[in-house]
Amino acid sequence: MKITEKVYLVGGSGFGISPTGDCNVYLLDGGSEMALIDTGGGNGAKDILKNVRSMGLAPKKISISFNTHSHFDHIGGNYDIKNATGCKIASSDLDKNSIETLDELSLYDMALERGLDFKPTSVDITLDDGDIQEIGDIELEVIHNPGHTPGCISFKMVDEGKISIFCGDIAGANGRLGYINGPGFNLPDWKSSIKKLIKHEPDRLYPGHNTFLLGNAMEHLLIYDAKMNAAWTNIVTSIG
Repeated sequence: MKITEKVYLVGGSGFGISPTGDCNVYLLDGGSEMALIDTGGGNGAKDILKNVRSMGLAPKKISISFNTHSHFDHIGGNYDIKNATGCKIASSDLDKNSIETLDELSLYDMALERGLDFKPTSVDITLDDGDIQEIGDIELEVIHNPGHTPGCISFKMVDEGKISIFCGDIAGANGRLGYINGPGFNLPDWKSSIKKLIKHEPDRLYPGHNTFLLGNAMEHLLIYDAKMNAAWTNIVTSIG
């Protein structure tokens, strides 16, 4: 699914374009090279690469796959996609061990319960807050957003003159709350991370699950902030 000239949705069970267990997988086309944001839950790796080809793009141009965090539905395709494209895997140093060993913070036991079984692979590049990554003519700024896991990171780019943030599971449209109280969860950190995103004043938001936002992203983040800081909270959780 082509979203903008530089952003494509190439995976996501919620959109029916890859199997159950896949988060939203975005492809960034920087011209001379491309990048993925997350790789899904593992069963969808072939479909993700097929979707890339169906859009007239070459998977071999994918030079790097960024993991927003260590949960299985975002890292499961690392091994197969890395082998197929030769790309490097990048993540926060704080989630690196979980991605490489599939420890408790990866929720791998939950993946097995859902029929997802995949091999881990090494993380080639570790990222810190404020790092800049260049993907062809695209410039990405790394934003450390702990709370969902210790090493959650988002990626900020300017696209069509709009500030766009790929935020993994730290935020979502309509203030929709994700997986709460899992391993690595930290509520004060999560609250701070939402306020940090708000300071970037994004126009567009590309979350790891459900719909993306091509406008009015700030309105949705402010709803999220209000929910996270309410004196009373009715939380309906989901896996993400």
